[in-house]
Amino acid sequence: MLAILPVWAEVQRVVVLKIDGLPPRLLQRHKLPWIERVFGENGTQLDNFYVRGLSLSAPSWSMLDTGRPLEIHGNVEYDRYTLRPYDYLNFVPLYFSAATSSRIDMRGVELLDEIGVPLLLDRFPASQRHQTFQLLQRGVRWETLKSSLKRLVAKAPTQLLDEWVVGISITDTLDKQYEHELLLKLQDPNIRYLDYFTGAYDHVGHLTNDMVSQNRSLEEIDALVGRVWSTIQKTPLASTTALVLISDHGMNTEAGVISQGYNLVDWFSSKSGGAHHVLTNRHPLSEFKVKGLDPFVSAVVTPSAQSAYLAGQGETYPTVMLDLDGNERANIGLRNNTFNTLHIFLDQLLNKKLPPATRTVAIDAFFEELAKVRVAWTRDLEDLNLQLAELSARIEAAKASVARHPKKWTKAQIAQGIDKTARREARQLTLMIEDNRDYSTYMETIQRLLQLTPADFDPGRFKLTDLIPARSLGPSNSVWDLQNYVTGPGQEGFVLTPEGNFDWNRSFTRVNYFDALRILAVRNNVQPGGGAQPIDFVAVNTREGIWLYGNNDHQALIERNGHKLRYTPIANVTGNPDGSLQYERREWAPGFPLAYFEDPDLAASQDWLKDWHTEQEWLTATHRTKYSNAIVGLAAQLDDSVASTRTPYQQRKHDLRRADMLILATDHWNFNVRGFNPGGNHGSFFRDSTHSVLMFAGGNQTGIPQGAHIAEPYDSLSFVPTILTLMDRPEPDLPGPVIKPLLPAR
Repeated sequence: MLAILPVWAEVQRVVVLKIDGLPPRLLQRHKLPWIERVFGENGTQLDNFYVRGLSLSAPSWSMLDTGRPLEIHGNVEYDRYTLRPYDYLNFVPLYFSAATSSRIDMRGVELLDEIGVPLLLDRFPASQRHQTFQLLQRGVRWETLKSSLKRLVAKAPTQLLDEWVVGISITDTLDKQYEHELLLKLQDPNIRYLDYFTGAYDHVGHLTNDMVSQNRSLEEIDALVGRVWSTIQKTPLASTTALVLISDHGMNTEAGVISQGYNLVDWFSSKSGGAHHVLTNRHPLSEFKVKGLDPFVSAVVTPSAQSAYLAGQGETYPTVMLDLDGNERANIGLRNNTFNTLHIFLDQLLNKKLPPATRTVAIDAFFEELAKVRVAWTRDLEDLNLQLAELSARIEAAKASVARHPKKWTKAQIAQGIDKTARREARQLTLMIEDNRDYSTYMETIQRLLQLTPADFDPGRFKLTDLIPARSLGPSNSVWDLQNYVTGPGQEGFVLTPEGNFDWNRSFTRVNYFDALRILAVRNNVQPGGGAQPIDFVAVNTREGIWLYGNNDHQALIERNGHKLRYTPIANVTGNPDGSLQYERREWAPGFPLAYFEDPDLAASQDWLKDWHTEQEWLTATHRTKYSNAIVGLAAQLDDSVASTRTPYQQRKHDLRRADMLILATDHWNFNVRGFNPGGNHGSFFRDSTHSVLMFAGGNQTGIPQGAHIAEPYDSLSFVPTILTLMDRPEPDLPGPVIKPLLPAR
């Protein structure tokens, strides 16, 4: 008699093909032979896999590579206190810095290392993993670059010249070299994790909506799948190897529809936008200038010619920061409103000849304004001082550790990656020293400001940079600040009321940014059927929840209660100086942000919308709507109320990278000031942009179901725990649910 025994599935090796920006709907529309054979017939496809948060490359890959909630919230971020850039997409400085041994990893990896968040490949020893170039790249690949350059210069001189005229296609050359190395590494049975990244489709999708061009890119991806799958079948681990095809987001591209661009840099630097000096991570390509191609910059100021009180001081006092690679969204950070007010006071009192009576009253008003923030800013400095003391202790310990590193490494140590670990430790020491220096400078400047007395206002007693931090935005702004944002002195300068008091209304020029952004529109809309207004809605994190502003009558709050979220329609929000909100509640009706009420693809009743629901319940109910999983995505992007394992210092740095406002573009609009991608874009919460590809196939011992489709929706946080569970390395503390229909019996 034969005993019936369970079949224990086994995945010994995982190969991940990472395709940037690949939309599932294009794969569904174009039945590609290799993808159909490998994943359609012999594997499992997730029909509803989504980005959790903004559909941008840097934050999206950060979740897919870690299985952890967002630490990276844009393609570039700036520290509000120091304006230090976190440029996550730019790989050129890495290779030049690596040549001098000062850096070894991409900026996103350095950030994750700083807070102790490992990548998926970190679960494997250096000798058991193979990673190609990507946004979260650990280490540099000199041999790959060297071989790629050989391929490039080996071309015929006339071909190379032609490519120089149209732009050398080094990306294509690199991709071929990466694939060559991947196929070679597949032959090594000791390597258990391999991944391959390509941004080829994403680039094509941005540049053109021509389906012939996009189809060619899809065919190249399909051929890549075929070559990798065929190579796997010839390896000793074929039966226990899982092949995964995944994308970080989709693409809002449509044949015959141009993605229109709106220049937020120009608007913010205009008088109606506040006449700001605007900080971006690249030179805007408004003109054909060689400096616009400079890859070594991550902080560029576009000064305003209309600044009312900071003329000629753009480099010293930038007042707005934004990510130039905007796509369908823009993270906007504005200089602290109180900084502006105090700066104007100091400018008027030190540099303008005010009448004696006005000067006396203005000095009193200055200290009245300073008194409003004194308690909060003093507490902040006290906390920062304690945190910097702890940082100084860590710096001294790290210095001692780095000093013990050998000057030369043995071949065995290099093979084990010990030399690279040491270089990473030295790099983290450098970053800590820079933090300590820059935060100390900020703290000292604010301390001098808080210690001012009326007797200090003699001309020449101090410089403005001694009191208002240079190249700093300072603390974040409240809704009240953004509705009453000071952009300069009043038309008449400082004036008094008939009673002789300081006239706060007439002495300053102010902008309500929600009203100002709401009325933005173009006069000559180039496409019939497209909207003339580039902005869909604005999202701001508040005490009450995430506030969504469509217009005065159509607003909403996304509220959190533990693990549940609720969407509440509201109107006429007014911010209070203490940071709280006043608003009017509304009944659910058409026209509110995210348009769930009127969406025919909402998988729930309209009454369901009024209640509290878990994130998974929201995802299940809304994922097929126009705005897909925006409730969950906005909470992931903006909500800071969920408990975190960050230390107080790490939490501070996390908060300082956050913007004041998240501006979302209307359908088929974008904010790419560097070059308005006419083909398609992503970055929003539209389903076309958030819907991602995830497919699995494996050898006959992996247990991965064949010819299967999983309809249940999942998001980014499920990828890493599923991979680890497949490999029998589960980590229960990861927050995302495992994709259970994919798992064989264990």
